[in-house]
Amino acid sequence: MKSQEQFGGLYSKWYSLIYWIVGISLIIGIIFTLFTGKDFSIINVVLPSLFNTVCLWLGSMSIVMFVWKRFPWESMPLKHIIVEFALITVFLSAFILGVDAFICHNKNLTLIEGFQQNVVSIIFTVLITFLIVTIHEAIFFYRQWKLNFSKSVKLEKDNLEASYNTLKSQVNPHFLFNSLNSLMSLLDNNPRAEQYVQDLSDFLRYVLMSNDRELVTLKEELDNIEKYIHLQKLRFEENLQVEIDIQAALLQYHIPPLTLQMLIENCIKHNTISIQKPLIIRIFDNGKHITISNNLQQKQVEESTGQGLKNIEGRYRFLSGEPIKIESDENHFSVTVPLIKAP
Repeated sequence: MKSQEQFGGLYSKWYSLIYWIVGISLIIGIIFTLFTGKDFSIINVVLPSLFNTVCLWLGSMSIVMFVWKRFPWESMPLKHIIVEFALITVFLSAFILGVDAFICHNKNLTLIEGFQQNVVSIIFTVLITFLIVTIHEAIFFYRQWKLNFSKSVKLEKDNLEASYNTLKSQVNPHFLFNSLNSLMSLLDNNPRAEQYVQDLSDFLRYVLMSNDRELVTLKEELDNIEKYIHLQKLRFEENLQVEIDIQAALLQYHIPPLTLQMLIENCIKHNTISIQKPLIIRIFDNGKHITISNNLQQKQVEESTGQGLKNIEGRYRFLSGEPIKIESDENHFSVTVPLIKAP
């Protein structure tokens, strides 16, 4: 249910909402009778208090939910406060005016006379609203803190696992590159093989150097992509076609390392590539985002876990807060990722 998701378990059962409303309305009714001297009766106190609490609770709850969704506290605290205060003020004014007009109509009073006779009730209404908003804000703050704490724990766990996996699979870089250089010396008179080994060496060096970097420039990523594409085209030849159309002005923007390589690898992994069905990958920008698109010709294999895309989504969520966009139809599949300005 919507309320259960929004309030992190406070309304885990539908009747828990009723408990809150009825409980608070009874408490308010008792306090109201103590201040006004009225008899605590169902007609004079309980029903009016219950009506007021239900209306104020649902109205305030809706406003708080809307403000937290449209103006998250973490990224827009000032707008959050201003918008919430303005909406609560408008809602509360409309509610008080409506109730006062109803009472004045029944008692043949003017609005001013109604306000004067019900000043205590109006004060209580304001206090009730303040209490309800405070409760819901506290709920959301707790929910956000719990969510951030869970993310922090998960991120720490993922970082530890990644470090451990890197440590397990790490090859001494000097040994690796010295071995590749030695291999190149054995490839005299074979320029194509020499170029392949050189590109492989540069690609692996980039992978190793990017392990400790959160962001790289788009130029660095594209330079590495060219080497990766060359390595893949030696295998697939003209059956793999990659078109890159990126504005030079965007090359100084940033991107998580290996993002484009992982997306191209994803295209190659999940699509048939042959003379009859060449795979065409396009990499282009719209000024603020980079899109990697390919013609869709899926392999008949087990359904993908989508772990690669989840990894990219997680990195962007952590580094920029912007989501990636995944689109698919019968003929094409594309992933669009935001460009990140220099930190």
